[in-house]
Amino acid sequence: MGHALAANKAIRNYGQHAVRCAFVTAPSVGTPSSASTPAVPSHWPRLSDWLAVTLHRDPTHHWLEARLPAANRESAALLVAAHIARVRCGGAPQYFDAWLARLAGGPPHPADLLECLVALVASESIGMPPDGASDEHIEGFVAEHIWHLLTLEDALTFGVPVRVDEPDWSVTDSGGDGLAIYRWNGALVFRLWESKAHTGEGTVRDVVNGACRQVNSNALRYLARFSKVGQGLGDPELQQFYGRLLELWRAAAREAGGGISVTTKSDAIADCFGNYPSYWAFVHDDQRQGLVVTIEDYAAFAKQVRQGLWKGL
Repeated sequence: MGHALAANKAIRNYGQHAVRCAFVTAPSVGTPSSASTPAVPSHWPRLSDWLAVTLHRDPTHHWLEARLPAANRESAALLVAAHIARVRCGGAPQYFDAWLARLAGGPPHPADLLECLVALVASESIGMPPDGASDEHIEGFVAEHIWHLLTLEDALTFGVPVRVDEPDWSVTDSGGDGLAIYRWNGALVFRLWESKAHTGEGTVRDVVNGACRQVNSNALRYLARFSKVGQGLGDPELQQFYGRLLELWRAAAREAGGGISVTTKSDAIADCFGNYPSYWAFVHDDQRQGLVVTIEDYAAFAKQVRQGLWKGL
């Protein structure tokens, strides 16, 4: 497709509802690293527009509450599947274009192309039909990409990100779940994110506290991995900033900050960030951020996203 915009309409019927999403693939700007996704194409639907969103500003932290109405469930699952496929295909748009064409009802893929697509969009944490990867893995994997998509959409109210490092290839990888870099008052700042899926019997507050403890124990190790990738970028300012991530976090500098994201089936999310001030030595309220996405029967939603990924194979 070269440098021309290519619009592909994916029209699928699910049950009683016809879901219509128009996805547009656009040429990338510059040469992003394998760990960064360019901004969401402007003609794509926005997941954040399909959520009921409430911003909570507490004296010590900010957090966003987002609920998925039942009427938007199927469209949201398809959009998240398309985002995952786009992220997985990365700088090889021919694979995403082929996946999208099949999703829209196109002919089966040639065997050699299908083999490549399976490796890209149906390997670790996703798996192949009929069973796929474990429930725990797909739930965590989808939760990470919901955070990623909402961050790219600037739904977290901190501003348009300069760069968002992608979630790991697999939820079992030992690195951090996400890093977002912004320009705030003329200077670069970062937020290190930990993402969790909650489908069990514990409280969301317990999940948040556990994630905070995990970041406490592993932040420097997570940031070291992000720093190594960022120092290879072509932008000298970003190179230098990535080289300072560890020292900025350790000093609780104004440029540093963290976030916890939870995607949950539970409606019981009141005061889920009540212990946030106990974690991390940051002084300013915007240095602790949170995101809670509530989806009824989230475990089934994660599987619905996986079914969407399989439809493009």
